[in-house]
Amino acid sequence: MDVDEPFKRDVLVSVRPEYASKIFDGEKTVELRRKFPETPVIGSVVLIYSSSPVSAIVGSAQIKAVRKLRVVQIWAQHGKEACISKKDFDAYFRGLTHGFAILLINAQLLKEQIGIAELQQQFGIAPPQSYRYVQQGCSLLLSNERVQGSYRYQHRHRP
Repeated sequence: MDVDEPFKRDVLVSVRPEYASKIFDGEKTVELRRKFPETPVIGSVVLIYSSSPVSAIVGSAQIKAVRKLRVVQIWAQHGKEACISKKDFDAYFRGLTHGFAILLINAQLLKEQIGIAELQQQFGIAPPQSYRYVQQGCSLLLSNERVQGSYRYQHRHRP
């Protein structure tokens, strides 16, 4: 690793299947969290675990930015891109004054999902309630030809 290169901390996040689909359709570009690391590195990988009934890592994205904001600011600035109703938003952030908006880019759907059993057997990790850091080997799994997918949505011009 280059001395000037910041240490990247890739994360695994659990997302409901309906929200995971919207990420890979390009409709949802902001993921919301009650808690999240305050100093993530731009460009870190987010492995997206689609919760029950899918129960598998279905793809990944990159972190463009993480913003810790007052809950009212999150709704005003990112509510639309988070693809959540105001009622569900309010219920999710109930009791908090601040939360996190994670701006995602380069969402990539895997060709083959990585189920919970494989995740636990190969990496000894269980899907998190919210998020957890992952070792580099887990992120490298995405470069495996068996699971590698194509980019479904990117913030770049396509010819």
